[in-house]
Amino acid sequence: MTGTTNLAPRAYILGSELRKARQNAGFTLRKMATQLDVSHSVVVRWERGGRVPTTEAVSALCAVLELPSHQRERLLELTREAATEPVNSVSVGATGEGDQLTALLEFERTATAITDVSPLLMPGLLQTGDYAQAIMGAGIPNVDERVTLRLGRRDVITRRRSPVNYTAFILESVLHQPVGDEEVMSEQLWHLIEMGQRDNIEVRVIPQRIGWTPAHAGPFMLLEFERASPVVHLEHHRSSAFLRDEGDVSAFLDAREDVDRLAMSEQESRELIAKTTERLETA
Repeated sequence: MTGTTNLAPRAYILGSELRKARQNAGFTLRKMATQLDVSHSVVVRWERGGRVPTTEAVSALCAVLELPSHQRERLLELTREAATEPVNSVSVGATGEGDQLTALLEFERTATAITDVSPLLMPGLLQTGDYAQAIMGAGIPNVDERVTLRLGRRDVITRRRSPVNYTAFILESVLHQPVGDEEVMSEQLWHLIEMGQRDNIEVRVIPQRIGWTPAHAGPFMLLEFERASPVVHLEHHRSSAFLRDEGDVSAFLDAREDVDRLAMSEQESRELIAKTTERLETA
């Protein structure tokens, strides 16, 4: 990992907020740079999360954009947090969940490869709308918005220009775990097969006969970048974490290699999913 950037979630959140504020005010990158008397590349690095601006620079930016006081305080708070962010970060609750999602969206958008190990449910980027609705429908507010957002995240693996190379490892038991009714499950299983036919997407099943694997320890997403160190994202009920520590990330890289060695091939996985779908539809 020598010579690469260690991406920080809070810096990405701040960059996203700065970009949104600038665009809402109708400022181009060059106009913003001119107004702040900094180079165009500096503003670009702020908005991409590659560099954390000073609180003085953010105050000046807020003044130029004529932002209201509550937005100014929010940006200054994010700036202070980004400047002192620990190498591994954990967020809990609605606010933390929202911030971590913002960072995850930025990481997914700029990643070159994503590995999603999913031992409990279908991977989020491969879920159908009805499957996602069935998961989120029990007592979760703003379900329609959340489902739309989840489906929108799929763009990183389906976009025409430079789609992310995506590998999903799924425990065989997930194929049989009822979520929604039989029609929802059937549609979801066929969707897995369809998505797995894309050149940049691998869908691999970990067979039950293998016994325990690192996937059984819990779900994780490994995001890799062209010019930055890998990041691991962990998610649990109303809490999530980003791991950037080299030793911690290395352990997940090893886990990915083990899972890759133990999982079925793409063809074997596709055949198993198709057989599972046919049994479901003829039961």
